[in-house]
Amino acid sequence: MLHTGTAPMRSAEPLGVYIHIPFCKSKCPYCDFCSFPHPDEALMSAYVDRLAESLALWGEKCKHRGVDTVYFGGGTPTLLPQNSVSTLLSAVSHHFHLLPDAEITLECNPATINRTLLSLWHEGGVNRLSMGAQSAHAIELKGLGRLHTWDDVIRTVEISRAVGIDNINLDFMIGIPHQTPQSLIATLDAAISLAPDHLSAYCLMIEEGTPFAKRGVQALGIPDDDGMADLFELASSHIKSHGYEHYEISNYAHPGKRSRHNLHTWQGKEYIGIGVAAHGYVDSVRYGNSRDLKAFLAGEDIVESRRIITSQEAVEESVMLGLRLSDGIDLADIFRRMGKEISSQTNALLRRLSEQGLIRSNGTRISLTDQGFLLSNQIISLLLEALM
Repeated sequence: MLHTGTAPMRSAEPLGVYIHIPFCKSKCPYCDFCSFPHPDEALMSAYVDRLAESLALWGEKCKHRGVDTVYFGGGTPTLLPQNSVSTLLSAVSHHFHLLPDAEITLECNPATINRTLLSLWHEGGVNRLSMGAQSAHAIELKGLGRLHTWDDVIRTVEISRAVGIDNINLDFMIGIPHQTPQSLIATLDAAISLAPDHLSAYCLMIEEGTPFAKRGVQALGIPDDDGMADLFELASSHIKSHGYEHYEISNYAHPGKRSRHNLHTWQGKEYIGIGVAAHGYVDSVRYGNSRDLKAFLAGEDIVESRRIITSQEAVEESVMLGLRLSDGIDLADIFRRMGKEISSQTNALLRRLSEQGLIRSNGTRISLTDQGFLLSNQIISLLLEALM
């Protein structure tokens, strides 16, 4: 357990709580997340017990703080023994001040869902479901190593609403091996027909050490950077044409349905990370837990990284994270925090980026266009260099 000092946390803003569940039925060939395939129930039950202990320890430090979002991520949280989610939410309620309108999200694989489980989770407090749908095409799902079918997605959406969980996100992937513009649009149309309040569309990344990386981009039939950009712009335009707000690089929502948990990260707010490989940000400290499952189960200290964020780094993070959002950043606020005046170099850069159609401005607030989102890393680097 991380300790950042003996003094209580000072901020009055609500916290987010992220709980990592590192278990999956099988490991997808593109996945670099911390997950352990084929777990048995005894192992998962022991892990849940340790999560509850961690929540109790953090609760002692944070008991005066409200919690407005809880997120069960993975891995596949829906593999846990059926009462586990309710047990952990009870621990959150007991050890923290869980706000009445808190957003409580559960990631799920549609191949692991049934009505009994969804009912139990909803009764325990879950009010948002985030589903790894990825594609509506069997051949594309097979290429990704996914175990579910599109019928599983439809069924999960239907029973989720039937038990009272109607705030639903569907995750999709852009750049799947041999995906075409036509198959991508067909997938998005199938998803939009289910009327979810939130859609996430992520470009497939080839992570080092994964089976996909060993096979190589050409062998997989994955589009090059230009092809990926074309698919991204196609997906973005199509989703927005159906009334979804493009509020973050890869995320779209109906009004009032943005992911509050993810906004904690992008807006630089504080959140606690519980479990192996979880990350958190509390009292100006960013920390990351080890991937060592055995150590965690043995009750050992699993904090692997701990970094105090300086005021200058906090400003840099505001730029990096804020420009992921369609709301963008307020340059007047950034320069005020830096104790500087905007420079001619910065103004020249902003004019150039605007002329190239990469940013838009509204007074002192700037944000990236859809084209700018595609070049976000380069634009952010240029801005930080000019600002600092």
